[in-house]
Formats: sequence, structure tokens, C-alpha cells
Amino acid sequence: MCGIIGYVGKALAAPILLKALKKLEYRGYDSCGMATINSKAIIELKKGAGRIEEVDRRVNFLAMKGTVGIAHTRWATHGDVSDKNAHPFLSCDGRFALIHNGILENYRELKSQLIQKGHTFHSETDTEVLVHFIEDSMAGRDDSAILESIQFLAQQAKGAFTFLLINRRTNEIYAFRKDSPLIIGLGEGEFFASSDVTSFLDHTNRIIVLENNQVAILNNHYEILDIHSLTPLSPEIISVDWTAEQASKSGYPHFMLKEIHEEIEVSKIALQQDDAALQTIIEQLATAKKVFLLGSGTSYRACLVASVFFAKVAGRHFNSIMGSEFKTYQNLIDSDTVVFAVSQSGETADVLEGIRLAKKKGARILSLVNVMGSTILRESDAFLTLNAGPEIAVASTKAFTSQVIILTLLAFGVAGKLLEGRRLLESVTSHFDAVISLSPQIHKLARDVLNTRDLYLIGRGVAYPIAMEGELKIKEIAYLHADALAGGELKHHTLALIAPGVPCIALVPNDDTKDDMLNNIMQIKARGGIIIGIASEPHPSFDHFIAIPSSPLSPLLMVPVLQLLAYHLAVLRGNDPDFPRHLAKSVTVL
Repeated sequence: MCGIIGYVGKALAAPILLKALKKLEYRGYDSCGMATINSKAIIELKKGAGRIEEVDRRVNFLAMKGTVGIAHTRWATHGDVSDKNAHPFLSCDGRFALIHNGILENYRELKSQLIQKGHTFHSETDTEVLVHFIEDSMAGRDDSAILESIQFLAQQAKGAFTFLLINRRTNEIYAFRKDSPLIIGLGEGEFFASSDVTSFLDHTNRIIVLENNQVAILNNHYEILDIHSLTPLSPEIISVDWTAEQASKSGYPHFMLKEIHEEIEVSKIALQQDDAALQTIIEQLATAKKVFLLGSGTSYRACLVASVFFAKVAGRHFNSIMGSEFKTYQNLIDSDTVVFAVSQSGETADVLEGIRLAKKKGARILSLVNVMGSTILRESDAFLTLNAGPEIAVASTKAFTSQVIILTLLAFGVAGKLLEGRRLLESVTSHFDAVISLSPQIHKLARDVLNTRDLYLIGRGVAYPIAMEGELKIKEIAYLHADALAGGELKHHTLALIAPGVPCIALVPNDDTKDDMLNNIMQIKARGGIIIGIASEPHPSFDHFIAIPSSPLSPLLMVPVLQLLAYHLAVLRGNDPDFPRHLAKSVTVL
């Protein structure tokens, strides 16, 4: 969840690290910090609780000297949000500084042992254990033993502990990966180590994706080794086709609004899949006896949308399961099973746990991800990519839209109707521009419901999981209680909560669910509820009406409407939609 970045080069490290750190802030923004090695071979360290700009105003990161450094932005797991728990952490002797992304499961046991040996701790974090462990292992040894110390740590520590370590005596960064992602950037006379390639794209697009239990040594060159055998490796160098401009706001006030507008083009790009890769996935899904669609958060809701299309279009029952709940269903997994993992980042921890469990039981793994080189992609038997470009806002928008479009195309493919599906989806994507241009009207609607305490969303068929995604977005960034439910469920419970003036968003596609939806709407109207209709034609029961173009797949056009409503509600309520409280984008902890 945290963001880590390291730099070795000829330029001052602090300005480069600070700029990169701001690009990683979506991964966590409870606290941040930086450590550099100055010309006197002393580690300078500054850190504090708060957003990066707030901390920078207090400590002035740019005053730090040296051409080697590491920086960290934190999403708290162990220890409260405070200055003392911010990374980096120093060894007792000041020889090493370390930052970490992950969770060290046996840190209490290791910490107790280190305290008995005389080490002094200054935080409540698991991370500080790592730097003291290495210091203890290096006691009385010269710098050539550092790899053996990291090797010993890898043997003794349990959990996810990707870290960057600097050594003031050697001016080197040691970048070690265990479970959480770590990417090495290869520039001209400079090197980077980071959680995300977007942090250094303005310097280089040439990268190496470290595998688990690999360590990179960065100084005036780079070397990558297997930590178990300490043998040098020659991993593939990848050229990333993302640009620094794609990872910027490009004049928009927020990344989220920019990424919603990018759906106009991204929705079309999603359909431009490699034919061979597409056919491979279709064949695997069509011939499997059992298929599980696996995702978390927004990606799980994309799986739910897909399961409706697979049922309606292809006549197949594909089970959608949350990554965190997959273990509950493990007895159903065998060699006749396909697990289709859906993840924007390709690093979602509970989805990764699920696919690894499924592989042990002989299942085939397919995936749909946005990030090339990600762990889920590399651990899959076959994959498709969203090709949506970098998504920075914590709340996923364009990635969800791309996921739904590709999964819908696959449903038509499994049904043997690939050309028909492509034609229908091309028609739908041609309307995204018109729908997103409704933003001023949606902004006015957001003002009208701004002060409500509760907001309900109802839908049927494929519109129901889309309503669930709308609910998630509203809660995620507007901090407003929202509840999505199938229209037919109203009479079983939630109708008891409808009172005069309570707003309800009704998703009314022009399909076989329309008449039933209108009946559900009348049940709300009879209790004094306010109806916000999202449909292709007006109805007398609508108090507010958002018109979307008519299409056989019109529920997909409701997605940007709900995203824009959540965005405008968040901004009007004074929230930062890019960085919702307590949340982070790439969830790499269980």
C-alpha cells in the first residue's frame, strides 16, 4: 500500500525524490519522509505525519544534500499516524536507513530478540525491525557482507517486506522484493527503484520488474541477484509505453475528473485487443467446467457485471467471488476450474492469494490487468490488458469502464457472437462523449442532494451491480452513506427506510427489467421518496432525469454518470476525490 522510491545518480536526489513521491501519494498519504547520504557520508533524514506538501513545508526536503536517497509515503498498518512512525528509519549507529512496503508478520518476535541485544526502537512500526536486524547482522563485518545479511533477513522474516536500504559507507541502494511490487528504472547515468513506474517516467521508460526474492544493487551501475543463491541474474529490460504526460493532471483540477474524461478514448481502446490473446481467453472460458471471476473492490463489481452478461448472452453461470473471501470456496477448486482474476494494478494482495491457492489445486489462471509486468499478469497462464494508461486517482473510473467493456466482449465471444458483441460495444463507446458532457447537469444534481443523510440506488439485471459500483464511489470519495440494492429487494427491507424527501437513484435501462423497475419506483414514490432517474427516456415518476442514449447495452452508459455524481459530491463537500481518507489505491496487504 505504501509508496517507495530510491534514486542514485549525478543530480541532487532530494528534488527528484520529492517530485516522484508526489506521484506515489495515491498509495498512501498518512505520513512521508526522505533520507539522503550527503558529501560527508552522513545520512540526513527528515519525515513527519501529514500529506507530502504539508510535511515539506515543515521540514524542507529540498534542503537535503546528496545524490543518493530514498523516500516513502505511508499508509498506516502498524502504529498510529505520527511523526515517529513515519519512514525512513535509521539503524542505531546511523550506518543504514530503510523504507518498507508490506507487513512483517513476525516483527514482535524479532523485535524482542533485538531489544535483548541492546537495540533501541523509536516507533511502533514493523518496519523499524528490518533496519535493526540488518545492523545486528552486520555487526563486526565489513560492507561486503551486506548481501549475506539481507539473505539472512529473507530467511528469518515472514510476510511481505519489500524494502530499500541505503548504506552511508558505500553510497549504494539495496532494493529487495518480497511480495509487494518493486520496479528498477534504468536512466542515463542514474537508477531508480520504486513501487510504480509512473514515479520516474519523466526520466526513463526502461525498467526491470524484480521478481520475489531478488535484490538489486544500485550505484554507478546496477546488479540484480537471487537472494537465496546470491547468483547474478540477467532479467528482461522492458520499455513501458506510458508517458509522463499520461501520469499528470493535464490541466484538470483532479486526476479523477481527467480519468473520467479519458473514458471517451479508453473505452474504444479497450476493444482493440490482440486477436490471438482474445481467442485464447474465450476458448479457455468456453471449455472450462467451472469458472470463478475473482476481484476486489471496484474490480469485484466489474466481475458481477460480467457474470450477468455471461448468463444472459452466453447462458453460462460464472461465479463472482471477492478476493478476500476466496478461501471460503477453495474446496470447489480443482483441475477443471478456471480462475479469472481482474485487477487494475495487477498487485491486489487478496486476489494474488486467491490465484496462488487455485494454482496449487491445479486450476488454470486467466487475468485482466492494466499494468504490464505486474505480478498477477506474470503468474497467469493467459491474460488480457486494459490498455487504459496509468490511473492515479484512488477511486477507479476508467479502469472499471475498460474492465466491463472487455468482460462484456468476452461474454459475447463465449456465446459465439464476438462480431455482434464488438458491434454493440463500438456503438456504446461512441456515446461516452455525449454522456460525459452531461457533467454540468450532474453537478447541479449533486448540489440538490448535497445535504442528504442517505442516498439509495436501485437497479435490476446488469444495472444492479452498476448501482453497486455507484454506491462504492459515493461512499469512497463523498463520505456519504449510500446503499445499492436490487429493485425487487425493496419490499423485503429497505422500503422501511424510505421517508419523504429521501433521494433514490433509479437505473432504468430500456430492457426486460424496465417494467419491474418502474413498479419499484412507484413503491418509493408512494412513501415520499425523491426519484433520480437515469434512463434513455423520461417518466412521470422521475423528479430528476439524466438522459442517456438508447442502446441495447445502455447500462454501461450509466457508469460515467454515477462516477461524475460521486466526483461532484466529493468536491462540493470539500473532499479531495483523488485521495480519500483512510484508503489507498494499490492494496498490497491482506
